[in-house]
Amino acid sequence: MAKSKDAYTVIPVDVEEKEMEEKQPATDKTDQAEDELEERFDKEFWLMVQNKVKDANLSWNRALDEVRVDRLIKKHDKNALLVIIHKWPQKKKYKDKPELIPSLEYLISRLTEIILERDTKEDYKYFRVPADTDRTRTTLLHLAAEQNFLHVTKSLVECYPGLMYMWTRKQDDNPSCLPVELALKKYKDDTAAYLISQMRHDRIHRLFLCEDDEEQTTAKFFFGHYISYQNPRTNEPGMKKTVIAVLDKLINPHCPYLPHGQEGDEYEDEIERSLSSVPDDPMNYDFFYHILEADESGRQPKIKVATEVGDQGAPISTETVSNLKFNHKSPSCLRQIAESGNRAAVQHPVVRIVQGSFYIVFLTLLSFALIYGSTLDDPTQYGGRANGLRLFCEVLTIIFLMFYFFEEVNQAEREWRTYFKDPYNYFDWLGLILTLLVIPLRFAKVRYQWSVAALGYLFNFLRLFKFSCVTRTTGLYTKTLAKIIYRDITRFSVVFVIVCLGFCGAMFMALKATGSQELFSNYAWLMLAAVRALAEQQPVEEDYSKFSWLSILILVAYMAMVIVILLNILIAQLSYTYSEAKKTAKLQYAIDTMFIVTRLEYSRHLRWNLRVKNYLDGDWISEEDLAKELLEYTDDRHPFETMEERLTDIREIMRKVFRKGKDKEA
Repeated sequence: MAKSKDAYTVIPVDVEEKEMEEKQPATDKTDQAEDELEERFDKEFWLMVQNKVKDANLSWNRALDEVRVDRLIKKHDKNALLVIIHKWPQKKKYKDKPELIPSLEYLISRLTEIILERDTKEDYKYFRVPADTDRTRTTLLHLAAEQNFLHVTKSLVECYPGLMYMWTRKQDDNPSCLPVELALKKYKDDTAAYLISQMRHDRIHRLFLCEDDEEQTTAKFFFGHYISYQNPRTNEPGMKKTVIAVLDKLINPHCPYLPHGQEGDEYEDEIERSLSSVPDDPMNYDFFYHILEADESGRQPKIKVATEVGDQGAPISTETVSNLKFNHKSPSCLRQIAESGNRAAVQHPVVRIVQGSFYIVFLTLLSFALIYGSTLDDPTQYGGRANGLRLFCEVLTIIFLMFYFFEEVNQAEREWRTYFKDPYNYFDWLGLILTLLVIPLRFAKVRYQWSVAALGYLFNFLRLFKFSCVTRTTGLYTKTLAKIIYRDITRFSVVFVIVCLGFCGAMFMALKATGSQELFSNYAWLMLAAVRALAEQQPVEEDYSKFSWLSILILVAYMAMVIVILLNILIAQLSYTYSEAKKTAKLQYAIDTMFIVTRLEYSRHLRWNLRVKNYLDGDWISEEDLAKELLEYTDDRHPFETMEERLTDIREIMRKVFRKGKDKEA
């Protein structure tokens, strides 16, 4: 039996390699010999491992890695890391079996750590791939990021943080790029997210914003593209971690006691390591919105223009004006986050705030016009002051209806992929169409106009739930209620319909046997009485002396089934669903809030486009304001909570955001 646990950890890797070599046909032996990048595990190798275990008191796993590193350095000298990071994954046995890549990456990460520990002369700090191999002269970090080797990337960044800001050499057909840019181009979610979390926020902002020149050159990357990117194999969001990392970089902690280093400092690596060890306890926060509101070219709705320039061309004073090159018809990244289904991104604290009061005015006008009109014998006559006011309300109601009609058409054309998946949109159309139908029916003097008006009025009021996100209190409550109705009431209704139809049919036939069917006008009235028994919890008939013994038995069994069993099961089920729905109600509230904000801001006409009119590049938010926003409402918080307790909670929330990369590494 082995003396330590570490003795077992090496077995899977080596056994896997030996099995693969044994399974390879003889014809591949020559190809493998030609591609040999490491000496075979011969008798001499195992003797060296045994000596390492005895002399250095190492585990077999560590000793094996140490000996492999010794032989790699002896064989390839300073190119040892290049060989294991770049050339090992290109071996034929790994190309044919990509499922072996994760175990290979784990092996490479262990060897990389040992090699970097021995790199006392910092040979790999400025190491680049030779020009005869790659004309762009990529760094080791470029190679690790391109292959999504997360652990190798962490080791390189921890040892040499400056590698994150080293560019490849520019070629005619291949522009220079940073390691994070290469990871973004290849859609490597793990390494891209990690590099973004470790880089300075201003460098990340530049990737997704256009150039600060007269032409406003298109940005290198569009954030919305990565929000909506789907993995072709799983059809799921493929860059979730990267989206979260970019959103984290939109929050810049303001620590007044920290120095601001300049790009290209002589001791850039030492400064990066020192700043990363400082406790993440900022006083205030800068929230940036420019990436979320930028168009597909990275252009912002508003830009700063110099109004006064000094002698050397530097701007003395600036003015914020509308950006004429901004595409105001492009969907905002905020809306794409809401549509993406990325829960972590939706819950991110960068996104929030809502309005929607015009609809209440519309319902007020509609209520007076229809309810007062229903009291008149001839609603087409408008004599008197009250009818004059009714006419005024009806005209405004028609204007509102036409506005909402074209707004729904515009929304359906703009959001055709998700529009018909939202059940609220069907309520919108039913309310609008039924209310508009009242106009021709009224002048045709059809009495059924009031039935149509009643249904239209009901659906228009149901549409009010669409704007329940005005406050967090009503938003969370309606989202929880909607889930209860959708999940429990529908299932209960199916069971109740089956029970009701069965008992009603049996009851109706039992009444026929005694000639008592006249007690109920017809079968429909019997069903209505059965439904009332559930809704009003009253017996179908007070006087049981009118029925035979079989009819009484059916009635008692029905009442016991519905009121005692089904109703109590429904109550218990609603209680469970309510506690469960509360957990996801905040998320759905945030999604609906984002939809309403982006929908209200969007307009095809630039003059009425609130996204441009109310654009803010960013905002400075104190801890007190942030606590009021993020801890606005929850049943879990006690009413006598002090501001100090709220600040402690908000600091813990923000500390998790800033330390996300470090926590993953740990």
